[in-house]
Amino acid sequence: MDDSSKKAASAADRESKKPKTASSDSSESFVAYMNDPAEQAGGAESQQEENLTTSAKAVDRWFRERRTLQGAPRLLEVPNEALVSNGGPLQITGNIALIGEDGSVRYANHLTLCRCGASKSKPDCDEQHLECEFLHSGKITEVSELKASQRACRITISCIKDGPITFSGSLRLHNRYDQECVKLRGSLCRCGHSANKPFCDGSHERVGFRTQSG
Repeated sequence: MDDSSKKAASAADRESKKPKTASSDSSESFVAYMNDPAEQAGGAESQQEENLTTSAKAVDRWFRERRTLQGAPRLLEVPNEALVSNGGPLQITGNIALIGEDGSVRYANHLTLCRCGASKSKPDCDEQHLECEFLHSGKITEVSELKASQRACRITISCIKDGPITFSGSLRLHNRYDQECVKLRGSLCRCGHSANKPFCDGSHERVGFRTQSG
């Protein structure tokens, strides 16, 4: 295991030891107001943020502002869900800790992750799926391991070098066909070649997928 893989594994292990669910006696709630002052001020922080709805921007801004030097922000009352889009990225919402290949940790409530393998800003989508004409209906063939829940809990998503993204924590995957699959952990394809999309089947090794150029 190289140094970057060790750092990523260590970061994922630290996240996995944090409390997974919200406190039952918490009286705090959150409303994402549509008149988002951040939008009125103008100037999004990134292209990815510009593509979010006003409500989603408000959620993300609030989540960032609640961060402390001691670690992850408090849980928001939003379930962990991943929309498997038709010929496009994974659109994940929830209380997310994204572990980079170098062990860096990014907290978010919204992530748009590449599935085609062509993004130049992996793991984030940069719409290269349109250029490479990525084809996948978004259909889900695997069955759920448990029932879907609206209870807020943390989910850790880890980027594997030259491989898939893995997740640990309850995640409901769904699509426009009203199919859903709920799992506690798994591996999701990001090379674009799996025969079992959105899940990984090891095709990244066969096709020589690389997560970094050069």
